[in-house]
Amino acid sequence: MIQTIPLYPLAAVVFLGAGLLFVAQMARHLRVFAAAQPSAVTDQPEARFFSFVRYALLQRRMFRDPAAGIMHAVIFWGFIVLTIGVIDRVFFGIVQTITGDLLEGWVWRTLLVAQNVVMVAVLAAIAVALFRRVIVRPRRLTLSRDGMLILLLIGGVVLTELLAEAFRLARHGDPDAAWSFAANTLAVPLAALADAASPDPLAIAYALAFWANVLLISFFLAYLPRSKHLHIVTAVFNTALGKLEPTGQLPAMDLEAEEGTFGVKTIADLGWKDLLDGFTCTECGRCQDACPAWATGKPLNPKTIIMGLREMSVEAEAGTPLIPWIRPSGAKGDVAGQAQEHAIVDNAIPYDAVWDCVTCGACVEACPVLIEHVDKIVG
Repeated sequence: MIQTIPLYPLAAVVFLGAGLLFVAQMARHLRVFAAAQPSAVTDQPEARFFSFVRYALLQRRMFRDPAAGIMHAVIFWGFIVLTIGVIDRVFFGIVQTITGDLLEGWVWRTLLVAQNVVMVAVLAAIAVALFRRVIVRPRRLTLSRDGMLILLLIGGVVLTELLAEAFRLARHGDPDAAWSFAANTLAVPLAALADAASPDPLAIAYALAFWANVLLISFFLAYLPRSKHLHIVTAVFNTALGKLEPTGQLPAMDLEAEEGTFGVKTIADLGWKDLLDGFTCTECGRCQDACPAWATGKPLNPKTIIMGLREMSVEAEAGTPLIPWIRPSGAKGDVAGQAQEHAIVDNAIPYDAVWDCVTCGACVEACPVLIEHVDKIVG
């Protein structure tokens, strides 16, 4: 019954517009990567594929903390499953059109059940995540406005999707309503509010919930590239492109090279994979908890180092145009120049902290998304 929603065709326009803004912002991030050094990540494709499956899809290291692992997996996989519903609603019921007749409609009914299970599970996981961050507040977690906003956005997207479906079923009904068990449970009492008088409160509520859902999803998509939760995207690549050599093994240096440079001064001296590490940091603090230097009160904190590299990368692209051929007034210059402007030491990492690292690799082993802290500190 999407035809009953005012201005419905604009939903696809708004969503696609947010998608284009997402792509433009990601392309601007890639300009910082282009200003960095090459990273060799083309070897052993089979090992990289299994690394991606093990650490991105199955999230193996997340389950070292079982409660947090289950919560994270529910939110991650739930959001992916609910994307199916988003595509169906925004693009004129395309998913139902394709799957509605497959196996006599059982494919679509299975999707309805899966989406309703996921909606309930994700809302519960969001509640647990908010409780941990606001009430329990583990020391290793960064309590940031950005993290809270993302959790609330995900919760808002799921809640408005559930309410939109409930109001739709209450107002218009559906032969497959029983399969949308969570939404239908809400729809039964809501149907009692139906009235033949105009304006119809259920129709209005359905339209409001639908548009709230579309706008929240679109805002989330446009905001994500500027958020630490960009790891939703980058972790997929980081786990596949991670270092396969033993932890702490450094690349060979040609000390006789005439134009050789050694060590790392600015982010332009890092490899692009090192910068990808920065954008992939989840700020979970597992590396911080594992670090023996931090545990004994020294200034070295592997988490803040990676966060600092990410901030320096973002600063390097500040003032550069979102669209390359449209330069805003007050632009600072090109990304390559900005990347070489500030030293990493005393920006991303205090000078004293550099010498506190014992290169044990505990931080690397603890990281759920395979960030390499040690190589950067040694550099």
